[in-house]
Amino acid sequence: MTKKTVLIAGASIAGPALAFWLDRIGYAVTIVELSPTLRLGGQGVDVRDQSIQVVERMGLMDVVRERRVDDIAANFVDAKNRLIGSLDLQALQKEGGGAAEIRRGELSSILYENTRDSVEYVFGDAISGLSQDASGVDVTFEQGAPRRFNLVIGADGFHSGVRRIAFGPSDQFVRFKKHYFAVTMASTPFAQKRASTLFNEPGKSVMVQAAGNGPSMVYLAFRQEEPLEYHYRDIEHQRQILRNAFEGVGWDTPNILKQIDDDPHFYLDAQAQVVMPSWSNGRIALVGDAAHCASPFSGAGGLLGLIGAYRLAGELFAANGNHVEGFKNYDLAHRPLVLEKQGHLFTGMFVPRTWLGTKVRNGLVRSGLLKRVFGLDKPNTTPLTDYGM
Repeated sequence: MTKKTVLIAGASIAGPALAFWLDRIGYAVTIVELSPTLRLGGQGVDVRDQSIQVVERMGLMDVVRERRVDDIAANFVDAKNRLIGSLDLQALQKEGGGAAEIRRGELSSILYENTRDSVEYVFGDAISGLSQDASGVDVTFEQGAPRRFNLVIGADGFHSGVRRIAFGPSDQFVRFKKHYFAVTMASTPFAQKRASTLFNEPGKSVMVQAAGNGPSMVYLAFRQEEPLEYHYRDIEHQRQILRNAFEGVGWDTPNILKQIDDDPHFYLDAQAQVVMPSWSNGRIALVGDAAHCASPFSGAGGLLGLIGAYRLAGELFAANGNHVEGFKNYDLAHRPLVLEKQGHLFTGMFVPRTWLGTKVRNGLVRSGLLKRVFGLDKPNTTPLTDYGM
């Protein structure tokens, strides 16, 4: 029998994870990715809670742990780089049932390495049009020739083109959470091996994470009451936004800002959530941040993408390929977890609004109560449905 064909937009985490499962259950899978190559780098992604079960069922958890970020602590410092308090990350991982933090690009690479032999990857292209009927979806591309697929899945992130084409303008689904964040690489004398270092001023946060012998990963976040106007591909404008936001901020911030022009992978975006009444429209569905971005301050984007991909493939398998039933049951199974994670943000921990808020946070760190207050000591290990895939 001819295999059913599926086109997935996006080759970050949710897309290749979905491709892994769909290939296993007999679909012919194509992934189209706008970037000309696999996008490496990026912020840390937590494989924890139920996503550990997903990755274990893929047979990849040992590889993830081998390539994880091997930090032992998160250290909070003042403007003179004096230690205020520390969070034991190894203890958190142990309490989390063997959780692991891994860079987004590393996890993406692992998923790519384990799907590239059986999944068709098309880099440097994107979907430009979708037209569906009772038996399939006609797809046009920005570069390649038109093609037809049985199903199309948008796993193309917060700025999803599939969502825009198939469901409508993004502004009806995006909920701004009054913060922006940026990720860049920079050399700083305050980087500590096997540790993250976090500095705060009211409404501002700078976190440095050492990355081998080269420049460190730097995460910057700031509070912003109203959304800013810029194009998400206008990197120069975004760099200027970050400079303006952190002008006059202490610690090693001026040195870090001097280096952002040198990072071709500099990234800035809004802290925002995607909230949709449905993640499917006929033969087109969404997964990962395209469907339900919980914002980076949830710490849940990676795990929701992994679990959502597993559930989407699993429900299609359970429905014997009936996409109407499969998409409906995927929504029913996955939405409660999405709502839970979207309701639990860590802005108070990472970006306190005031000096008083910073003082309270620091007190929680010193007392050892921070993880309890923010629920970090309560991993979700409820067994996921075993679809028999």
